[in-house]
Amino acid sequence: MHGFILQDWTTIRGGGSVTTVTQQETDWLDLSPYQDVVFWIDVKEVTSTATLYLQTSPTLDDAFFQAMATGVTMTAAAAPTVLSLLMASASTTVPVARYVRWQIVGTTTWDATFRIALAANSPGM
Repeated sequence: MHGFILQDWTTIRGGGSVTTVTQQETDWLDLSPYQDVVFWIDVKEVTSTATLYLQTSPTLDDAFFQAMATGVTMTAAAAPTVLSLLMASASTTVPVARYVRWQIVGTTTWDATFRIALAANSPGM
């Protein structure tokens, strides 16, 4: 397995009715050699309700990105939330296509301080 930082510590804010914030394209990860991914979502502060989606796409086209699993409601916790997305369980989740990014959807004015680390496994490792 190889370790990556999908997002180092950051604070994101959204306002208004429904706000969607997508990770910058320059920070998306290319995980083309990998099939299994385990995410550690570390949230230290959040106000109101925000849902984090981990998405994947075979290309850099925004329209092709799909959520890899159901959204994670961001809540501040002492320990990170661990989300395993394995090729063997692809019947209930979308497997890694190539590119991976995060997207946050909030329904009111919100902010969240978080980071996302991941470990990825490729066939034969």
